[in-house]
Amino acid sequence: MEPKEVSPNVNFPQLEEEILKFWKENHIFEKSVESRSPDNPASFYDGPPFVTGVPHYGHLLGSIAKDIIPRYLTMKGKRVRRVWGWDCHGLPIENKVEQKLGLKNRRDIEKIGLLKFIEECQKYVLEISAEWNWYVDRVGRWVDLEHAYKTMDLTYMESVIWAFKQLYDRGLIYKGLRISLFCPRCSTPISNFEIAMDNSYANLEDTAVTLKFKVVDPEFIKKHGLSISKPAYLLAWTTTPWSSVSVMGLAINENFVYQLVEAGDEIYLVAQKRVAEVLGSLEHRVLKELSGKEILGLRYKHLYDYYDQRFQDFKTWPADYVSETEGSGIVTINGAFGDVDMDSAKKYHLPVIVNVDEEGHFTPEVSLAPGVYVKEAEKTLIADWKARNLLFKEEKIIHSYPLCYRCETPLIYRAQDSWFIDIQKIKPQLLEKNQSIHWVPEHFKNGRFTQGLETAPDWGISRTRYWATAMPVWECDQCPNREVFGSIREIEQRSNQKVRDLHRPFIDEIIFTCSRCPGTMKRVKDVLDCWMESGSMPFASRHYPFENKTEFEKSFPADYISEYTGQVRAWFYVLHALSVALFDSPSFQNVVVSGVIMGTDGRKMSKHFNNFPDPRAVIEKYGGDALRLYLMGSPTMAGQDMNISEEGIKEQLRSVLMTLWNCYHFFTTFAGLHGFDPAGSERLTPTDVLDRWILSRANRFLKSFTAYLDDYHIPEAVRSLPEFLDDLSRWYIRRSRKRFRAGDLAALSTLYRVLVLLIKTTAPLIPFVTEKIYRELAGKKESVHLEDWPEIQTDLIDEKLEEQMRISQGLVAEALAERKKLGIKVRQPLSSLTINQSLGAEFLEIIKEEVNVKEVLIGGKTALNAELTPQLREEGLRRDFIRSVQARRKKFGLRPQDEITIFYQASDAIQKVLRENKEMICREVIARDLVLREEEDFADERETAKKEERFLLKIEKT
Repeated sequence: MEPKEVSPNVNFPQLEEEILKFWKENHIFEKSVESRSPDNPASFYDGPPFVTGVPHYGHLLGSIAKDIIPRYLTMKGKRVRRVWGWDCHGLPIENKVEQKLGLKNRRDIEKIGLLKFIEECQKYVLEISAEWNWYVDRVGRWVDLEHAYKTMDLTYMESVIWAFKQLYDRGLIYKGLRISLFCPRCSTPISNFEIAMDNSYANLEDTAVTLKFKVVDPEFIKKHGLSISKPAYLLAWTTTPWSSVSVMGLAINENFVYQLVEAGDEIYLVAQKRVAEVLGSLEHRVLKELSGKEILGLRYKHLYDYYDQRFQDFKTWPADYVSETEGSGIVTINGAFGDVDMDSAKKYHLPVIVNVDEEGHFTPEVSLAPGVYVKEAEKTLIADWKARNLLFKEEKIIHSYPLCYRCETPLIYRAQDSWFIDIQKIKPQLLEKNQSIHWVPEHFKNGRFTQGLETAPDWGISRTRYWATAMPVWECDQCPNREVFGSIREIEQRSNQKVRDLHRPFIDEIIFTCSRCPGTMKRVKDVLDCWMESGSMPFASRHYPFENKTEFEKSFPADYISEYTGQVRAWFYVLHALSVALFDSPSFQNVVVSGVIMGTDGRKMSKHFNNFPDPRAVIEKYGGDALRLYLMGSPTMAGQDMNISEEGIKEQLRSVLMTLWNCYHFFTTFAGLHGFDPAGSERLTPTDVLDRWILSRANRFLKSFTAYLDDYHIPEAVRSLPEFLDDLSRWYIRRSRKRFRAGDLAALSTLYRVLVLLIKTTAPLIPFVTEKIYRELAGKKESVHLEDWPEIQTDLIDEKLEEQMRISQGLVAEALAERKKLGIKVRQPLSSLTINQSLGAEFLEIIKEEVNVKEVLIGGKTALNAELTPQLREEGLRRDFIRSVQARRKKFGLRPQDEITIFYQASDAIQKVLRENKEMICREVIARDLVLREEEDFADERETAKKEERFLLKIEKT
């Protein structure tokens, strides 16, 4: 079957719509999966996006990266299950519903009723925008959206509670008072990695204070000769003034040197290296130096007496986290509002006073500011300290402050009774299992991911919220009895009640009698962190272990996953943590980490920030293939951040897609002209040096492209394509034009073989245009995406031949640069070129024709003989005329077989050249006649040249 001639003019977005229609009508995606044996699977995990808004370039980047490798693995014979997922729970959804209902905080939710709020959350999730389908289709992503898993599905949630029960039974889940980041607006703890994921920090101006804690230790006062008339104070520094209300101790570093400093009527105790900074211009003198150990246990008077009935032993304690680079060398210890403070409080058995409620307001016991938001209460507190002479210094500082990743409220550190996964118990296994994972880029493996594992705190998995999987824990209201369940069946059997939903408030309604006392077992009110749901995706999406047990075990761990850098400490971390804890195995074997595409405000693109233009217009303008090329070849696929560039997408269309299409158009033009039949083309043995070279080059391209994808180095594979296309179009095709015009069977067969190999190789990368070309070239199968990956014909790879061609190309480039420097056009023949390389005759002939010289000499430095003889000048004029005719043929869209008549006006010198070379010129440009027309107006066809070399022409199709 002869290939059909195609138009050089192509509308890629329109072409892609046609291909999409073909794929859908013929179920090509489904066939590509089903055509591969279930016994040869490759596993791919798709991280679920939140069901909010429409996708941005970051989502499309991820979707394309998730499409290329599964397409490639499928062509390699693997059966790759590709099922979409939706993250339906958590704060992102709750915040959207709060906005919709005009709710400001958790109290507002409870006013309208939990049932109504949950129903609204469910309704919002079910209204998934159909626009996602459009974007997924138009970027060429093959994924099963119809059977997408949802984290809100009952089956999914049941697998999550199974995981909770497994971890609980293994002693990996505990309930305890721990410090967590806390959002006072959302009234819930926030995981550290949720903040680290997208660097949810802002440089904010804040207040820091240096407070005066009066020394009341009689022994210390006596020992150092201090008097009651000159009180001594410990100067302690804090960046959270509000937390000083419940300070239970002061931390010093026993390795520091401290000084007792007299200033006016008071004496201060400050670290030696901080005296100058703390006291500044205040006149003072040093009374004594003391070691840190000498001031351990020094008693002082608390700022307030709110807690004197509970605790009175206020004194200094050693802590190595105290710094000499900021503050006073003495810091407050408040176990309720700081990580290291909590560690000190536990170590020294200090009370932990949580005097801030779940909305960030002081509790009634803080009588100075009851019910006041802590940051607002600071003004009142500072005024009180000034009035009582307890404030030494107030200053403004700029520091990096964590914000809620959904509502952007400044977070506080707050102690809470929460449920935790004991990461410390499994940390050695987490680090060990990471060593078997192939990370791309590699530096993430022992860099950011390992560092995250090494410093990971225990994972707080409980949330005091609503729309999420309910914690499967029931506790007695009269005794310490607790029961944990790992399935719906277990709950039903224990309660004798039907479980229809694992969401609140439905599951809260299930109560039953305690087995140890007459009390009632009620479910704890907490829900699970939605990241625990995301981390459960490998097994929960298959409802393991309740069904699909064999399928899950075959697919675990995944062969491939890909997400952006923020997920290194988020989804990748929770996948790894849960898989190691549950199955003693990493969750994935190969991972590609992309960078961040920045939004219009310099931050990560985010639906939450609404800081990106809709990519739909760009896709409609340039097409999905162009976007795929641009994104997959960009630095962001090497883990670097980048800004989107429409010009970059346009360049991919011009330099890659159009070049490929022009090669295809060129082939079909001459294949159609000469009735070329591709049958048997594989059996032809190439003899021409250019044929042998391009077949070698094509197979080496295939070899490198394969190696890159085998190693998950996508951008390197992408960047190898324009290099090969440049060789194919600008070297092989251009150098072989005369052979194609003559219908040379070897040239046509070679180009056909190369094009078929090229479109099969690049099908995973640019699936639309390769499908179009494959089908038009009479592909043997229904779709290029049903083809097997092409075999590398190593016998055709000739490295010596390619090296000689590279040398030849380099010499040509050098000689053409010299022509440009001399101001001599390439169409003007020169007598000779001297080169400094020894090459075969075939390559010397190529160089001779490319540089347009009469001979190539082997000698010293590469140099052109620029002397122009009359004969050379005449030949240059003839070539100039031929080029002008060919340019007009192209301008008017003439086909190679279209015959023309040329009309011209010219100087006497040019007329002589044209008369003497008429037959050769007509043959070269497919012209019937070359006619002089002195009287005709050629105004629109003017040529610019020297007066004696001037000519005007126009052509007419015969």
